[in-house]
Amino acid sequence: MVKIIDEDLAVQAYRSCLQSITDIENVFKGIGFDPDFERVPSVFFASDKKGVKLIEREYEIREKYKLPVTLLDKKVLSDKYGFRASCALENNESAQIDAYKAATHLIDFHIHKSGLKVFTNTEVTKIKEKSAGYELQTTNGYKISSKYVIIAAGFEAGKFLPKQVMKLTSTYALVSEPVDEKYIWHKKSLIWETKEPYIYIRTDNENRIIVGGEDEDFKDPVKRDSLLRKKVSILEKKFKKLFPDIPFKTDMAWCGTFSSTDDGLPYIGTWPGADRMFYALGYGGNGITFSMIAAQLIKNKLKGIRDERENVFGFNRKRK
Repeated sequence: MVKIIDEDLAVQAYRSCLQSITDIENVFKGIGFDPDFERVPSVFFASDKKGVKLIEREYEIREKYKLPVTLLDKKVLSDKYGFRASCALENNESAQIDAYKAATHLIDFHIHKSGLKVFTNTEVTKIKEKSAGYELQTTNGYKISSKYVIIAAGFEAGKFLPKQVMKLTSTYALVSEPVDEKYIWHKKSLIWETKEPYIYIRTDNENRIIVGGEDEDFKDPVKRDSLLRKKVSILEKKFKKLFPDIPFKTDMAWCGTFSSTDDGLPYIGTWPGADRMFYALGYGGNGITFSMIAAQLIKNKLKGIRDERENVFGFNRKRK
């Protein structure tokens, strides 16, 4: 990020994400529900010589600001995690979660506790600004009046933005049949690489192994879906090259579209000049942590509380 935004803002973004992991954990502790939240390390490994330079530079800057990081050499990486690479960065502050279980339970919790009303399969097609707020129109012709609007619709939010601020990417993933515990690497670490197109690897609570990546620029859903078989084969080969001794057998595979930004950060807050329409757009691949930041930032804005994170995640953030 420091190549694109000021160094102090990049560090603030990183620290905000670290804090967000704890805040998410505390939300579910507070309501007495566990959506398979688990603290696990994260390992970012060098895929090639270019990746080695990136790892070394990243290590220097994280050390400079005392961010959680350990540099692993080839031997330590092999001994500890069981795969070969020139070097890697290890971070012991990461976590994983079942995002679907988390989101649906939170919605259900607030339906019963707070009287939240949820209207599924209801598409908003038009938003009209009024003197006292907004009027939203649905595909069925219903009209909804509100003082504020918060748009948190992922890449589909683009149609409500004055201009495009993200690019669309097709991504692919597969999940294995459950494997024996003895085959799972150190502390079920999240694993990803420096090269693009990259792969990432994680596990679930049944010892299934999830492998994803092989991103492509999004063209259309038909072309995206037509590449699925080819991409599954590539991801399987990449995984087996890293972990040849793990009996990996694909159970399910899928593909989808997500949005990313030039600096890898989301857009959160109001568009300049539209003070009652908020955006919670978790672009950049870390949408779960960004979602907590968005909730806090927008809540503070509505309550008139100054939040310095606006300088990092807002539409007016500074670029180099």
